[in-house]
Amino acid sequence: MYEILKDKNVLYIEDELEVLENISTVLSRFFCEFYTSSTAEDALVLFEANDIDIIIVDIELPKMNGIEFIRYIRKQNKHIPIIVISAYTKTDYLLESIELKLEQYIVKPFTTQKIHKLLSYLSSFYMDSDSVELCSGVWLKRHDMSVSFEGVVHHLSIREFEILDILAQTKTISYDEISQLWEDEAPSSNAIRSCIKHLRKKLPDGIIQNQSGFGYKLCT
Repeated sequence: MYEILKDKNVLYIEDELEVLENISTVLSRFFCEFYTSSTAEDALVLFEANDIDIIIVDIELPKMNGIEFIRYIRKQNKHIPIIVISAYTKTDYLLESIELKLEQYIVKPFTTQKIHKLLSYLSSFYMDSDSVELCSGVWLKRHDMSVSFEGVVHHLSIREFEILDILAQTKTISYDEISQLWEDEAPSSNAIRSCIKHLRKKLPDGIIQNQSGFGYKLCT
């Protein structure tokens, strides 16, 4: 049961040390690596240094709170599953959680029933949406933003991943859609071409083709 989670790495942030220890003791049995931290600041160091697949975080943390932490993570990775475990049910927190695209908001206490509900959810999440076949033998993996074929794995930048994720769903992507992936300012046409060029190097020849005057298409 929950075998699909055995190769996933979790980062869990909780400032109540007793709660941190108790939940970690239970949950760590189901995952590959289970990293813990009592502060968001230390958690960011762990996130940068390790290949994290799932984040579980409390909201009420000292200094940088959970919402601020999640905002930072979302700038780096918009797709990693994030679960909040909190004693707070304030409307403001719940609304912010929706905006930050959380997978679940679990209200403490974290009971055995809630643990198994979470594990079931995560198992379904990875079975249903972790990997998508772009074309024969070429797989996009969402949890670690990578693409693989012929036994070779290439890790993608955030923009490269988002471009492929859109192509996987719609088979085409317009220049306007690509431009929206740059949050600060609209990219130049050279910047877009450079991004596509680097992405193509990580894929078999001919998978991404130009559509004149529109953008690009996925050839399957």
